[in-house]
Amino acid sequence: MTFGEKIQKLRKEAGLSQEELACQLGVSRQAVSKWERDSGYPETEKIVHMSRLFNVTLDYLLNEENSRRDQDSAPSRTEEEKGFYVSLETARGFLACQKVRYRKISLAVFLFIAGLAFSFMESETGILIFMLFVIAGAVLLFSVKLSDTPYRRIWLEPLLFDKNVLSELTSEYTDYRKKTHTGTLTGIALIGIGILFFPLLLPAEQELWDSVLLGAGMILAGAGAFLCIYLTGMVKSYRLLIRNTDQLIDYPPFRKE
Repeated sequence: MTFGEKIQKLRKEAGLSQEELACQLGVSRQAVSKWERDSGYPETEKIVHMSRLFNVTLDYLLNEENSRRDQDSAPSRTEEEKGFYVSLETARGFLACQKVRYRKISLAVFLFIAGLAFSFMESETGILIFMLFVIAGAVLLFSVKLSDTPYRRIWLEPLLFDKNVLSELTSEYTDYRKKTHTGTLTGIALIGIGILFFPLLLPAEQELWDSVLLGAGMILAGAGAFLCIYLTGMVKSYRLLIRNTDQLIDYPPFRKE
């Protein structure tokens, strides 16, 4: 079995499309297609990544003569180990995709709220800017909705982890949750100050300054909403990995010393 045939077989057994595998490896779909046709060869770093992703040895991937023997000795899932194996690289890729996703969602909400600052301007220019903010926010939300989800199996199946990988992710989750606690409280404070406090700073008779403060309050509230949504979303993503664990497994070739 050639290198390309092995990659194609392992990819299909893992339930990944060429696009999904390319996303996890940080390459184009065309590159994966070339590898599977034996028209090209990946860098060593990519081969190591695939060996961890598919839970096979490097020797199995690279040595055609011993492919059958190495495949028999490669880690395999028993009936009791049904689920989706998550390597550290897969977890990192999932979290990176989630960061992009929640940044877009958070920025969209910021644009919706901050755009209200211009709606207080009694002019056509203010209304036009407000509409542009709304359109930009809508585009961001639709881009999230329409984008591919290369890690959808993480949402749908029980997850299998190497003990060391789960331990590292749990430690990261604990540290991240502590760091985001202050950020989330700051976001809530900004929302409260922007919506409840700023409108009370000046009497309603001073219409010009009142509109300025209302606008500034909306911008602060938008920034607070950005912090809350983004940080809460990332904590939720970590929690999905940590708490969706079906079994802990330990593949000796990939244990961390």
